[in-house]
Amino acid sequence: MKQSSLSMFAEDILKDYGSFMEEHDSKLQTLRQQMPDNAGGSQLLTSLTPAIEINYLDDTHNDFLNWHNTRLTESELLANKPLTTLANLCNQCNDLTQTAQQLQLQFVTTSTRLETRAGNGGREQTLYQMSAAIDFFCQIYFLLKRIIVVLQNIWMQLTAYVSNTVNIHEAHLFHVFDAMAELLEQLVVFNELTEQSSLSAKWPLYKKWLQTLLGKSSSSTFEVQGVQSSLDDIDSVISGNIFQMLLVSLLDTKKQMNLKDASVNYITQHSNAYVRQLLTTAIEATQANEWRNYEEPKQLLRLTSFICVLHKLGILLDGKLIKSVLETLSRYQRVPLQRNVFWSPHTFIGRHAKTLLKTQDKAVDCLKQYNASAEKLTSNDLKTCRQLGTQIALWSINMQRCFAAGPINQLKTFAKLILLGQSYGEQVNSLIDGLIRRHLTLALPITKSALFTIYKLLQYLQMLQKIFASNQIVCMRYVSSVLQWQTQKIQHLLLLTKRNILDLKLMQRKMSILTTLKLSERSLKGYPPTRRRLTIVNLALSEFLGKERLLPTDKQKLFKSISMRANNLSRYQQNILGQFDSTQLINNYDSLSISDTALKEYVQQQQNPFLLQNIFAASNKLDKNLALFKVDREAQDESVRSQRIFDWEREFLSNHLEFLLRVEALSHLLLSQDQPFTQQTIDYRLCINVAAIENDGVYNILRDNLENYFTATFYNLTTIAPHDWKSYEKMRHLANKLLQLRPVDDYLPNQIIDQGIDVLQIMRNIHTFASSYAYNMNLQLFVEMQSRNKHLDIIGTRHVANSVQTHGTGIINTTVNFIYQFLRQKFYTFSTFLHDEHIKSRLLKEFRYHADHKHVKPYQSYPYERAESFIKKIRKLGVSQNGETYMDLFRKVITQVGNAVGYVRLLQSGSKNANYRSRSFMSRFNSNFSRCDEKNLEETTQSSIREYEKSVEHLKECYSDNTNYFKLLMQGFQPFLCNPHNHHLKTFFLITPALMMNYIDYRVKEKLKMYKKDQMRCSLFEDGFAIGLIYILNMLNQLSEFHELGWSQTTAQQLQAERLKLKDIMATSESTQKGSPHKANVDEKLLQTVAITERHVNAYEQEYNLLYATLSSAEIFFQ
Repeated sequence: MKQSSLSMFAEDILKDYGSFMEEHDSKLQTLRQQMPDNAGGSQLLTSLTPAIEINYLDDTHNDFLNWHNTRLTESELLANKPLTTLANLCNQCNDLTQTAQQLQLQFVTTSTRLETRAGNGGREQTLYQMSAAIDFFCQIYFLLKRIIVVLQNIWMQLTAYVSNTVNIHEAHLFHVFDAMAELLEQLVVFNELTEQSSLSAKWPLYKKWLQTLLGKSSSSTFEVQGVQSSLDDIDSVISGNIFQMLLVSLLDTKKQMNLKDASVNYITQHSNAYVRQLLTTAIEATQANEWRNYEEPKQLLRLTSFICVLHKLGILLDGKLIKSVLETLSRYQRVPLQRNVFWSPHTFIGRHAKTLLKTQDKAVDCLKQYNASAEKLTSNDLKTCRQLGTQIALWSINMQRCFAAGPINQLKTFAKLILLGQSYGEQVNSLIDGLIRRHLTLALPITKSALFTIYKLLQYLQMLQKIFASNQIVCMRYVSSVLQWQTQKIQHLLLLTKRNILDLKLMQRKMSILTTLKLSERSLKGYPPTRRRLTIVNLALSEFLGKERLLPTDKQKLFKSISMRANNLSRYQQNILGQFDSTQLINNYDSLSISDTALKEYVQQQQNPFLLQNIFAASNKLDKNLALFKVDREAQDESVRSQRIFDWEREFLSNHLEFLLRVEALSHLLLSQDQPFTQQTIDYRLCINVAAIENDGVYNILRDNLENYFTATFYNLTTIAPHDWKSYEKMRHLANKLLQLRPVDDYLPNQIIDQGIDVLQIMRNIHTFASSYAYNMNLQLFVEMQSRNKHLDIIGTRHVANSVQTHGTGIINTTVNFIYQFLRQKFYTFSTFLHDEHIKSRLLKEFRYHADHKHVKPYQSYPYERAESFIKKIRKLGVSQNGETYMDLFRKVITQVGNAVGYVRLLQSGSKNANYRSRSFMSRFNSNFSRCDEKNLEETTQSSIREYEKSVEHLKECYSDNTNYFKLLMQGFQPFLCNPHNHHLKTFFLITPALMMNYIDYRVKEKLKMYKKDQMRCSLFEDGFAIGLIYILNMLNQLSEFHELGWSQTTAQQLQAERLKLKDIMATSESTQKGSPHKANVDEKLLQTVAITERHVNAYEQEYNLLYATLSSAEIFFQ
């Protein structure tokens, strides 16, 4: 008892905490929505910042440079200045490259959003969106101008460096060229993005529109000129002239360089060597995969842009080299840069360095060969994916062993494993990028197998990050030790180099190298060796490696290897955490949104909970990164795929596990299998234990979702089929036993004998109920018309009240909704019958006759003969297999509609009965609990009182007389049925006389069956016809036209005429009998015929009177 009380107390605390968090999140979300959208704000990826990071209290890199500049001689300062300047420029190139990549992705999403809005909202919406994006366009312009300025400064510094009076001839410029080529790559991508974007076509219209507005406004000339200048600047960006702007600016730089012959030769030599290196790298990439440059075109972009820049600067390129470069580049056409952006190196060179191309040079189209080998490459990717999976699994095992043993004892292994993990992450990203670029190049749809491979690779990325994330503290603790170890090795090699210089007594000749070595030592003394410091070290070390043989070849290789390790280890967190921040990966992920069906199938195939968790986590991270570039909230909501993946998995597991429970519950009915192991059963039970899944800051627990689903399912099934409650109780027990799920008990009462037919069972079979039960409006009950049992089922108010008490108050509204759906089907049949040409033409004929004669004085009511003639004509159209005419079938439709409406009335009466029963639990007095706050009662008591008052108000609301379901049913169908386009329904009131005649004939025949034996189907009453007829006439607003027909007067006159006819026959017979007394036998037969006819007329009169009384009562329901 004590334990249960504690558990209840804990549950209450958790519930209060959950409500507090929900309220806090809602308030936070409201504040976010109230903040203005900054469409042009710089959106940078925030996940680059790790959760655990060591920050050292050192100065900025500029202060560091001032610190290590101290205690240097004049020659050392002279050697230090160009190196530090180039290092700063290289760092700026790296920063600008990262910013440009992210702005490229934001530009693509902005362009896509504008194109979508243009299709939906027209020209005005497009102009408005472009105005909102002006700030973003200005950011792009400022970024590109900054890139151009940095590139100009690099060339100026290089020329000043090589023209220095100090003898510094050993400078190796490849590191600078690498940073510059990487920045040129982003510039070319931006150039193609802007040129091929739809914005370039919309910009002239926007510019003209804005100029028109400026002309109409009262702006000053200075303001107009400023806006015009800004528009021209943005125009140069959007029109795709970015690279051309760079080349023009380099012409001005060329005039300021003032190069000497030696300087020109020096730069030409190193430029040709660097171009040769880029060409060799591009060719080597095609050895394993001939089409690798299509899938990873960065080498082509760097090579093409670099030779265009060299050509514009007038740097002479070797003839054979440029021929080889052009031959290599001409093999690549339609190189994919982004989703719908393709680039051709040959065309690019022809535009920006036309003199390099000869007239006979033509581009070679190799896409056919590429397309032919695409299938083989895809199979190789699948094989590589499997190998990567195995390697990453072994790597994760080794990492866990290393963490368990303590990395401080095996720093060498730990360093290798970290670098190996980084390389695996780069391979996975490269494989994803290449797979998607291949499909873009060849314009092939992404197949199911390719999509499965991509998401398998995303799982590998998440697995790599999870290993580091779960051991962040250990990694951060020992990576510093590994870095110190690597820097100590570099310092040792630097010391050996200095000793060699001193031993060789080459102090004066090698002064520049010695100064560079001192600079490297001082740079490595600061901790941590950040990327900016290591850039200086790389430039400094490249001064002497490979030139003067100051170190043996093996030592030089070791030097380069250690330097590379230190570079990678210094930013291992950014390399690992930034795998999902790759702009190319984010862009590819956004372009995969069309493959939701295949992705759904892939997710449903994952039986391992860890794989599921990796899919959810990877999608969530990419959704977060992608949301940074989707400024529009609607675009953000559409792009969230992690929630859709979770919903797919939850729906699949719910259905699959429910089927499993049903099979287990019915397993005693199945025959035992001779070979049970031949049946392949997929077990997804392990997926229940998947950890909590984050989605936009909200955590979803799959186990809780499944428990809630089974709780609701078992409750609903038990309420629908109370007689089968044991089966669902067994399924609940199996869910706890087999799946370790704990669905909440439904606490429903079991079915009893006096329950009658349940309301939900009738609701489920409302179509059968309306056709097989007869309704009595006065007694308010339904009686079965035909049954194989000895007794007929009866449904009354008491049975409905029992069902309402069992299922609760919500069953009334649900049942009315089901009846509404049933009436929709019947009204479709009703409209189809009246729309038939045979029926419509005859009704139009009757309408014209009635319109012509209703104002004529002798015409008092609708003629009986015309209704009788109408029925005869309908009979000629044919009969069914049961001998029923179309009029009989139409009457049945009207009757079923009336039965459904009568059932709604029975539900309302039964709910009032249940309300009366529930009233016994309430106080007899009009209790007012408003003073409970003054009594200082316990919070639990006050909450109970509030819940009681809510229940009472709910009873009043559900069962009050103000809830008129008839009015609701009329309001649901009246707008459609009274639509002016439904002309065929306007003549419905003219078919009512024929319908009533058909109904009276049917009722008379049914009552005659009561006196006969072996009649399988008969009914004593059927008031559904009258209710249905009045219900339809009210909805069609034809009740007054129906009364104008005066059909009751017509039938009374017809019956009176029948009686007068019988009297005339009797009078004629009496007169004849007086004249000839020998005809007694004939008179006796005549009297029997007259008696039968008179009984027949009386029966018709009684049925007509009952019908008119029922019609009058039914009209009251719809007033």
